Amino acid sequence: MQTETTQHTFLTGPQVQARYHKSNVTIWRWVKDSELGFPQPIRINRNSYWRLVDLEEWEAAQQQAST
Repeated sequence: MQTETTQHTFLTGPQVQARYHKSNVTIWRWVKDSELGFPQPIRINRNSYWRLVDLEEWEAAQQQAST
């Protein structure tokens, strides 16, 4: 169950990097890999933001795929 706060929470590029312990280059490779299905960022004033709910859904899909 998603709370309203989760639905409206955005993470910056550095926050996404920290969440997955990956470099900026790796995150952008994931974004460009259509087979991986990593969420696309939202661009605001030349900055990239990811919706937390999209990242959590992707994580759940990755867990299901590995079982």
